[in-house]
Amino acid sequence: MSAPKFVELKGTGQKMPTVGLGTWLSEEGKVYKAVKAAIGSGYRHIDCAWIYFNEDEVGKGLKEVFEEGTVKREEVFVTSKLWNSYHRPELVKKGLQDSLDKLGLKYLDLYLMHFPVSFKPGVDEATSKDQLEDVPIEETWKAMEALVDEGLVKNIGISNYEIPDVEKLLKVAVKPIAVNQFETQPYFPRTELVEFCQKNGIMVTAHTSLGSPSNVMSTYHKSPPLMQDETINRISKEIGQSPAHVLLRWGLQRGTAVIPKSVTPARIATNFDLFSFELSEAQMKAINDLKKPGLDGCFNHPKTPWLGRSEFVEGQTSHYCN
Repeated sequence: MSAPKFVELKGTGQKMPTVGLGTWLSEEGKVYKAVKAAIGSGYRHIDCAWIYFNEDEVGKGLKEVFEEGTVKREEVFVTSKLWNSYHRPELVKKGLQDSLDKLGLKYLDLYLMHFPVSFKPGVDEATSKDQLEDVPIEETWKAMEALVDEGLVKNIGISNYEIPDVEKLLKVAVKPIAVNQFETQPYFPRTELVEFCQKNGIMVTAHTSLGSPSNVMSTYHKSPPLMQDETINRISKEIGQSPAHVLLRWGLQRGTAVIPKSVTPARIATNFDLFSFELSEAQMKAINDLKKPGLDGCFNHPKTPWLGRSEFVEGQTSHYCN
């Protein structure tokens, strides 16, 4: 079962690499080196976000690889995301510009609305209901479209949006929703959402492909670490590849892009080597059968109250925030 190295995004036809470097939870002081190692290993897709608080380091790494002549700016596909506190239409451009300034870039290849949730301006992480506000996602989307018209971003999309959220935007979108990035992995495959997006020409980028074992929400995960799964490890031995390779290749063969995170140069390099092997139909089916019920298989934000997955506990964020 083949998997493409690039996909053409709806609307612009721009080619997006299907394997990128994720930067969420990358330790301070290490992201810069990770970006340089990734570019040196062949990556041409870097996934960032305002709320990761490391775009300045990503920018430092990009600046150096551009100046060194390793790659040109137009050869690297850079994604970032609008944080929830910038959803008011008049703040959307400000949120983007802050990311551009930190990244040292004049434009982004892809800009995503990070969540279908709005925080009051200045709130990085909502810890109570009164820090939320009602800004219709349709209004924010219109402001996102204006960024394309200004030449500040090439493609726009969404992240962590469910089918009802996507349907709202499809009704008003003038410019295509290029990508929906969300958690999809064997324990939490989101098959209905994946297929809905694909049916509507929206590329899916999978995050949390490896189960995000390092995030603080792991205390609240109902399932054991994904890379310790018996089936994943059996298939790993069958094909002579690591459990991480099995999980990432599964994502590619489903037609999604993957953005594994690492700050270790050797692991960054091996995570990119996903096109020299394939999973058989039987192996794909065995992995598909690992699905857990409800949120039991969710590793990313399984308890986040502003997503309606638990109640707010005043001042406490350890169960959902990094």
